[in-house]
Amino acid sequence: MPDIILKNITKTFDEGRVIAVSDVNLTINDGDYVFILGPSGCGKTTLLRTISGLIQPTFGNILLDGKDVTDNPPQSRSIAFVFQDFNIFPISVWENCTYALNVQGYDNDYIIEKGEEALKIVGLEERADEIPIGWGNGDLQRIGIARAICSGAKILIMDEPLGSLDPKIGAEFRWELRNIIKDSKLTAIQVTHNQEEAMAVGDYIIVMRDGKILQQDSPKQLYRFPNSLFVGNFLGGLNILEGYINHINPPVNYTTKIRLGGPKFDIISEKVQYELDENVVIAVRPEDIYVFPNEYDFDASETNWEEINLFDAKILEKFLTGKELVFIIELDNGDTLRVVKPEVFKYNLSVGEKIHGGIFSKHDLRIFKYPKNLQKEMDLQ
Repeated sequence: MPDIILKNITKTFDEGRVIAVSDVNLTINDGDYVFILGPSGCGKTTLLRTISGLIQPTFGNILLDGKDVTDNPPQSRSIAFVFQDFNIFPISVWENCTYALNVQGYDNDYIIEKGEEALKIVGLEERADEIPIGWGNGDLQRIGIARAICSGAKILIMDEPLGSLDPKIGAEFRWELRNIIKDSKLTAIQVTHNQEEAMAVGDYIIVMRDGKILQQDSPKQLYRFPNSLFVGNFLGGLNILEGYINHINPPVNYTTKIRLGGPKFDIISEKVQYELDENVVIAVRPEDIYVFPNEYDFDASETNWEEINLFDAKILEKFLTGKELVFIIELDNGDTLRVVKPEVFKYNLSVGEKIHGGIFSKHDLRIFKYPKNLQKEMDLQ
């Protein structure tokens, strides 16, 4: 199977006035299941179409298995497509699956071998003679995937393949899709707007905005260590606090002070250096904030709270969203934080109640340079 390498890929439209993809450099390794995420219009689909050969890049080169295929047509790239719209013909499952091989004139024995293999992988071998009229969306997409596998392609390009499925069915089918891809030893690239889907089953995630790749890494690394406020907020949501560098203990330890008399937090920054009094933005995930009743006895607790940064707060709102209990808490300086806990939470805290909040700041807080436009950086569009 091929590695996919993009070198300085740029795609413009309208005589260069619209830049859809800008100077993208990317390597997708053999056998990876990669997701491309980003807001609408960020260049995700254009990048997919460029890789597949459906459109030509304005600049740059595309290499598959070490060979430059930039000018090659789609049919020569060993790529198959699965889209949100199933494009299933009103003919039998078998005829749908083997359609491409028949059109290309392969001999009957080869078509039978590949067709049986593909239908077995997606679990439709017993329904090969059925005409898929009135079938559920999940089964229709299985036919589309079988057709892609049957074509002999080594690379699977998918644009919102689960977008037409009921959310519950989609959540179940994504695991089945991952197993099919891995069992078939395919390299797969999928575009989706569903961050949870990408985080759950992807080997690797690419986050795009304004035609550029902002960050690419494993789901865990992206979630825990975003390189920008936009990436962190796009993947799961962030609380942000504005502050400044109050103290520096070189080389990587910083004390930050939140504006307008807010609390201090000790933070580690190994990759980026900051100056004393520099304005910064502090970010924390909702699930990484602890809340305690005012009377909580930290000294008597069996948990070691030595490294936690505590602060006073008040509960403004409390509501249940499925399996999560959400608190909106207000700090003494007026800043608010969203806190997420399991539905069954051991403290019965009430709206208006004064509490202690806590964050293991050296582990769970992230610090960023103050952007030129904070509102745009936090905008998910």
